[in-house]
Amino acid sequence: VAWNYDGSLLASGSEDGTVRLWTPDGQEKGTLRGHSAAVNSVAFSPDSKYVASGSGEFGKSDNSVRIWEVATGKEVCSLRGHSGSVFSVAFSPD
Repeated sequence: VAWNYDGSLLASGSEDGTVRLWTPDGQEKGTLRGHSAAVNSVAFSPDSKYVASGSGEFGKSDNSVRIWEVATGKEVCSLRGHSGSVFSVAFSPD
């Protein structure tokens, strides 16, 4: 899980391959779909406009990083080519 920088939104990764966005009071704001394996890590960009997600699990071939636009829920890009699961994603503060 990861909080955005002003604490108004939480992202969670799931074994079902989704990223879900939540308010601090627990209301679901959206579901980001595209991974075909468990989402192991999520991170918000410093401006909170994007979420990165890392995926992969034994026996499945997703093993990708995806960047999502928070406002629309659309996938901006997919970084493929990892030979194994992606367990950590992060944005640089600058």
